[in-house]
Parts: sequence; structure tokens; C-alpha cells
Amino acid sequence: MNMRYVRLAAAGLAAALACACASGRAYRTDTWETWTSWNDSYGASELKDDGVYYTLSARQDDTRDEPSDGYAPGLILSKEIPGSRWQLDLEADFNIPPGRAKRFSYGVWIGGDGARPSVGNPSAVFKLVVQRQNGPRPSDDSLIVFPVPGGRFVRLPAGLKVLRFRRDGSSFSVLYSMNRRKFVQALSAESPEAATAPSQKFFMSGFAGGDPEGAWARMKSLKLDGEEMLY
Repeated sequence: MNMRYVRLAAAGLAAALACACASGRAYRTDTWETWTSWNDSYGASELKDDGVYYTLSARQDDTRDEPSDGYAPGLILSKEIPGSRWQLDLEADFNIPPGRAKRFSYGVWIGGDGARPSVGNPSAVFKLVVQRQNGPRPSDDSLIVFPVPGGRFVRLPAGLKVLRFRRDGSSFSVLYSMNRRKFVQALSAESPEAATAPSQKFFMSGFAGGDPEGAWARMKSLKLDGEEMLY
């Protein structure tokens, strides 16, 4: 039987990933959705003592929802965000060796209810996409953010400590902090269509053009209006 990909809600993910405890706190994603990869073979997640890890697999693509041209849809982790006014703070770090092109894509996805929140899914009405990437050239080692639609990207400092997504009705913005205290606005965007979209999520996904050479992303903290969502 050809096993494609499915969404695992809280109960399924809880069975797949037990909580990991460190220093009295338990990292867990049992209230998250896991959108499995094609045949459950492209990308993996793991709870460890120091965070939630996402690792890449060769030829996974965060823009596809069907396999084509030798690439297949990869794993997506997502968490529903309620309301039209909120602030979401992410602390994460990345290991992305040079070599074949690879990236982690994450941010805010707004669109159809039950739709797979991939970067390329046409049911999205608005996205804030952050990409931490590397490749064969020194200039490929970068961190960028861009809105969709809109598309014009802004470079972010790779050493930032906190990345903040903010929504106030139809207004969206992305800010960053180098010290967890002072925040600098990187971009702002408007999306009137977001008001009627039934689903709004934070997502984490990735792409690897070949051997990802051990690339990983680690989410250490994700706070919605100051309340931790990872433990």
C-alpha cells in the first residue's frame, strides 16, 4: 500500500513523541499537529532534554504537497494560533553545514481549515516565512524573512536571540532581538483576507537538495503572549 502523508493530531503525536524533561521542565508537542512527510520518509522530529529538534532528509521540499521532479513533501510541525491580536516569540538555533542547498522554513501560515501548511500550498491567504539556509557558497549562509503575498525579503542577523511575530487585526509585523530586551522591527505587512481565514498556525518545515549533512533546527522556546507553548 502506498502510504502518503497524514496529519497526526494531539493523541497521535503524543504516542510518537514522549516528553523530554530537563531542569524541572518538560518539553512536549502533544498539543501540536504533525503533518507527516510523503511515505513518512522525509524529515523527522525528536524531543530531547534541551528542546524540540527537526532534522532534514535528502530531497525533501517544503514547497510541495505532491512528489515531483525527484522531490517529495517533507514533515511539517504546526501549532494553531487563536485570535486576531497576539504576539509570538520564538527562540531557536540551527546547525546547517555548507554543501548542497538546504533550509528550514518556519513562521505564520493563515489559510484553509484542514489544509497542509506548506510554503507552497495555494489555500494560504497570507504567510510570514522565515528561512535559515545554507549551500555551497559563503553567501548562501543566511537568515531571511518575507511576507506572501508581497515576497520582498529582509535579511536578519543570524545571531538573533528572539524572533517575534505580531498580529493586530489585519496588520502583521516581524521583529527581532539580539539581547531579549530591545526589539527591532524587520518588516510589516497588511492582509485584510486574514480576517476570514479559518486557520492560523505557526509552522516548521524544511528543504534539502541532497545530503543534508546532519542539519538540524532546535526550538527552545515558543511563547504566545508570554505563555510557553513548548513545555
